[in-house]
Amino acid sequence: DSGVKISHVTYTNISGTSATDIAVELKCSASSWCQGINMADVQLTYNGQPSTALCQNAVGTASGMMLPPSCLQSLDTLNVLH
Repeated sequence: DSGVKISHVTYTNISGTSATDIAVELKCSASSWCQGINMADVQLTYNGQPSTALCQNAVGTASGMMLPPSCLQSLDTLNVLH
């Protein structure tokens, strides 16, 4: 479990091909969740097929075209857990 906390990061207008089937991977600490992560218009594929996203303990928002679909949790989820 890392003591580093990531917050207020924005990913916008990202497109291309991922080297792995998991194109978006946000693994954040259980003790210091990543917060304020914003994604907008992300379009990533893997070998011409839809890619996937994996998030652990990551809170934020997504808007626009999202491929893979967002795995971010809402701020309401964090408030319930803490």
